[in-house]
Amino acid sequence: MLRYALLRTVLDPLLAVAGDEGLVRLEFLPRAYQYHIHAHAVARSLGALGELHEDDDAFEDLRTQLAEYFTGRREIFDLALDPHGTPFQMAVWQQLLAIPCGKLRTYKQVAAEIRRPDAVRAVGQAVGQNPLPILIPCHRVVGSDGALVGFAGGLSVKAQLLRLEGHTLGDTPRLEPPQLF
Repeated sequence: MLRYALLRTVLDPLLAVAGDEGLVRLEFLPRAYQYHIHAHAVARSLGALGELHEDDDAFEDLRTQLAEYFTGRREIFDLALDPHGTPFQMAVWQQLLAIPCGKLRTYKQVAAEIRRPDAVRAVGQAVGQNPLPILIPCHRVVGSDGALVGFAGGLSVKAQLLRLEGHTLGDTPRLEPPQLF
């Protein structure tokens, strides 16, 4: 059975989807009213369309921990995660979990850390397909020149998350100033 709920945050609304083993998806939604549609798409992709139920109460720990993170009181999440992916994707996502809050890695460094130094592009694709952004911190991965590249929530949200973790981001001209409200 899959449960889902809409979470309102200081960034964008988030769709949370969890199965019996833990969270399977956390998705940025530019339009909150679309969360039912996205939840059904997630259920279809996991082959569990008939077993999908909206359940706000199932996500209280997630709400609490995200609120603590957004207010600077939490650096590590203590939640059951159940991402679904290929063995390569799972290896990349596991490596992302090892990046400490406030630190950055390049795609090349992640590829080297999983002992696949020639798979930089594949690492980039796996990072881009991360089903649990923020919780599996793909926002901490940057281009080899330090530039912010690729993030499902948009580069502005990526910049906001990194600034929240203490990064100044230098004088990156490609970014617009973050706006929380």
